[in-house]
This record gives sequence, structure tokens and C-alpha cells, in this order.
Amino acid sequence: MSTPLYNALVAKVRDWANRDAESLPDSIIQDALSYASETAYRELRVQGMESVYTFTATSNGNTFDIPDDLKEFISLRQISSSYSEYDQITNYIFTASASQTSFSGKDDNNVTLSYEEGAVLVILNGIFLAPADYTATDGLSIQLTTAASLNDELQVISIGSVVDTPSTNVFSYTSTSGQTSFSGVDNLGNSLKYKVNNILVTKNGVFLINGTDYTATDQSTVVLTVGAATNDLIEIVTVNELAQTTSGFSTTEDNTVVYDNKSDYRSFMSDDANQYSYYRWTRQADKIIVHPAFAKGDKFELYYYSDGSTLGTDYDVTAANFSLGYLTYSETATSEYLYFKSTVTTPDPVTDTASNLSSVTYNTIKYFDGNEKPHYLRDNQERLLLYIALSFINDYLGEDTQASKYETKSAQLIQRINNAEVFKQSSGGNVRMNFKSNLI
Repeated sequence: MSTPLYNALVAKVRDWANRDAESLPDSIIQDALSYASETAYRELRVQGMESVYTFTATSNGNTFDIPDDLKEFISLRQISSSYSEYDQITNYIFTASASQTSFSGKDDNNVTLSYEEGAVLVILNGIFLAPADYTATDGLSIQLTTAASLNDELQVISIGSVVDTPSTNVFSYTSTSGQTSFSGVDNLGNSLKYKVNNILVTKNGVFLINGTDYTATDQSTVVLTVGAATNDLIEIVTVNELAQTTSGFSTTEDNTVVYDNKSDYRSFMSDDANQYSYYRWTRQADKIIVHPAFAKGDKFELYYYSDGSTLGTDYDVTAANFSLGYLTYSETATSEYLYFKSTVTTPDPVTDTASNLSSVTYNTIKYFDGNEKPHYLRDNQERLLLYIALSFINDYLGEDTQASKYETKSAQLIQRINNAEVFKQSSGGNVRMNFKSNLI
């Protein structure tokens, strides 16, 4: 730890202990401050030692990491829920292994398969499969009735909403030799119009891949990469938005779910009934496990007591922390650097955008340090840290009388802080003085 405020605190402890660096190394003082922070945590239950940790699921599951400074849980709640965005057609591509029947997880493009039941199309080697040829019910996997062969290409088209007749249109065109562009009035007298990324295109019944076999970007024209032959049948299926759709995202707290603690993560059995109980959570090693499982995009809020380990730590040198104003910089190579995207040779840390891209170079590079992270004890109860650390240090130095004195002082200060916190909570807010009447 080498942040300015923390270093100043180390120096103050040394000054109070009246010892030089030879008789009292910095490492002993730092250990003493860590001990002081831990002791203060155990003894205090005040608002400043409480922290909030939010977690947004990046995939479906039921476990997530706990924060590094967690000491004791207070509560866990789900503050919002979401479900996959289905506003456009999504095409998943899988290359099959020999005799493969089940397809799930990440596809060839590293996109995780997800779909709405009843709103999915499956294509094997360019040919649409009938519903009897596969099973698609769980929203996360496709099961083929007949196994695929090695290197077969399976495509899964997720439409997103249960499509009915009024929500789709089919445009049919009969091509001329070498024709690549299809637009305007089709064989049935209908003019092509579509929403970008919400169309399917087939040639003589074979599914074409968007971006590879054709492009469709202007909402009225489809352009083939390779020209069609005479009398090829080009069919374009457009998917229109429904009045009611399965896609959406909720960030409101109207349906906030509060989880009750449950120690047995193996079963999540209710304490008061021999049955599974919903909305339970527990801890297993460095993970939090919740029941039932959450979906990608669900957001949780963990309220907990911090162990005080952030005392003396600073913000990481990242582009995000730069943007938030948590970094200081200089032009001397004494700290970490960030590159900048800029049209000028020398980056301007005020107007340029910070980046970690090491391929971007300049004649002058800015070097950065992170500011010290705020810490309740150091900012508001520095004297308590000094008392506890000095009791530890004097015990180490064999100064029993001094150690006892500071131990007593720290105990008295802890009692006063707790009493003040209890009074503040019971009175409904901070204490204030009214000179025209009694203290309220």
C-alpha cells in the first residue's frame, strides 16, 4: 500500500509511538493498522462499515462471486429481472461432431444459444427441418431426432416471439439470369418492405446466410452475393413486431425479491417445512448460491458488512477509473501509464479518451496513479485506528502500560460510537440542536 493518505496514517502512528524506522518497521505498523481495521469491524455495527455490492448476471446460472471485502452478510435481494432481447432474428451456427444430437451453449461465433419456445427454426446443411426432426423446448438447447454427421452445419434461427400469420409476410421473386438485386413488387403484387435483421431468405428452398449469401440493409432491397440463375425462386420472409412480444427488459423494483438465508446449499430445503423453498441463498467457499436459478441480465444487490480491507488501497489504473476522475497523472515514469486515442501527438487527459490499447503510441505518454479509495474508518474514525494500532504496537514493543492505556481508550471510543449510532437510529436521523427548545 502506498497511497498518500495511507502513508500519512502510517507516519502518524509512528509519530505517536515515538519510534524510528529501525525499532519500528513500516511493516509492523501496516500489520497493526490491518489488525485495527479488523478489530473495529468486529466491534462496530455502524453504517460506515456497511457496503453494497451489485451483480448483473452475464449468463444463466445460480452462483456468483462474493466481494473481496465481505465479512458478514446482511441481506440479498434481486432488484430487477430481464430476459433476452428478441427484437430481431438471431442466427446461431454450430459445426457438428460425429453423431452429435444435442446442441447448446456457445456456437461457432461464441454466441450462447437462447430462444423462445415456439419461435425457433432449425436448418441442417441449408435445409429446413420439420418440427418432428428436432426438439426445442427449454430455450437453451436443440435435440436432433437423427444424429448429425461430422462437420454438418446446424443453424438455429431464433425469431423471439411466437409468430402468427398476421406477424409475417412472404415475398416471392422469380429471378432472371445473374440477377442479384430483389426489391419492389413480387410475383403476387406485394412490395417488399422489412425491418433490418428481421428477415429470412431462401433460394429454391435452401436457407441463405445473412451477411454471407446476401445483404439486406435498406429495408426494401435484398442483394445476393452470387447472382441467381434463370427461374430460381427467391423467397423473403419478413417478421413484423407484434402488439405483445416476449422481448423486453425490466429495471424497476416493483417486484423486488428478497432472499432468505439458508445454510444447506445442497438441498435448499425450508427450515419449517419438508419441501423446497424458493428465494434462498447461501455461501459456498467464495461463491454465493441462489435458488431458484437466475437468468442472464438479472440484477442482484448484496448488502453486507465490509472487513475494512480496503484501507489504504487505491483505484486501479483503468480507462473507466480515468473517466470517473479517480486517477492523477504526471509525465514521469513513476507509475502506470494509459494510452490515448487522439489525432494529436501529445494526448490531452481532459479531452482525449483513455484506452488500454498498447498499439497506440505517442511521443509523450501520461503516467497515472489511482487515488486512494474512501474508507469509513480512516475518513471518520482515524483516532480509533490510532488507538487500536498503538495498543498492538506497544504490546509488540513490550510497553505493557502504554498498550493497556490505548486498549482502554479504544474500548471507550467504540462504546461512544455505538451509543451515538443507536441514538441516531432510534431518533430517526442525525442529532441537531434547536436553541429555542430542548435537544431533539
